[in-house]
Amino acid sequence: MERFLYVHEIFPSFQGEGLLVGVPQVFIRLSGCNLRCSYCDTPEAWERVQACSVYGWRGEWEAVGNPLRAGMAAGIISSLWERGMHSVSLTGGEPLLQAEALTHLLQALEGKGMPIYLETNGTLGEELELVLPWIDWIAMDIKLPSSQGGEDISGRHGDFLARASGTKVILKVVITAGTGAEELERTCSILGGLGGGMPLVLQPVTPRRGEEGVAADRMAELYRIASGFFDDVRVIPQSHRAWGVR
Repeated sequence: MERFLYVHEIFPSFQGEGLLVGVPQVFIRLSGCNLRCSYCDTPEAWERVQACSVYGWRGEWEAVGNPLRAGMAAGIISSLWERGMHSVSLTGGEPLLQAEALTHLLQALEGKGMPIYLETNGTLGEELELVLPWIDWIAMDIKLPSSQGGEDISGRHGDFLARASGTKVILKVVITAGTGAEELERTCSILGGLGGGMPLVLQPVTPRRGEEGVAADRMAELYRIASGFFDDVRVIPQSHRAWGVR
């Protein structure tokens, strides 16, 4: 089994998205992604890089050559972990592209009192099953067709959610100026039957230079649509982007 991970960066910070916004975590951002979302805010993690960047709270930095042995990655995470930390965030890119190697990392972290928070695009159901025994939280992004060049991947999301049954799942959909009411309603109608009891976060996109944001009245309209299929819907912007931290 593969014991090496291609990692973009490892760092401590505060969770900036979703229901757990504000909790301190150690983030391990893995390289590679199987999607190309139009609003992606970490495109630098799409491809493998020669060295992983490791940061501390004060911005101190060192480079570690890729790929990292799973045990070494676990050691770096442990060195950044401190009392009061909520969990370890597996993020990307798409971390489940390296699911087999992740099993070795998670085994190395097992027993250290570090809950695991998986951030994923919710398209790799078989890979999820490899790591699921060690996962405490899943933060799954719902990708609307407008973010995927018109492709509807709700079926893959549905398969993923069916496999994630029994785990704490938080759903999130990024709302852009181009998000359509019809596509949101259709996707929510499909996924609501599987995850209607799961919390759903509508996240207005953080505008980059020259991009259009999403007005409050538009968010209210989309909130009303999503609330027809999910019991707990919330609008939560990205806090770490507003703050200007990693």
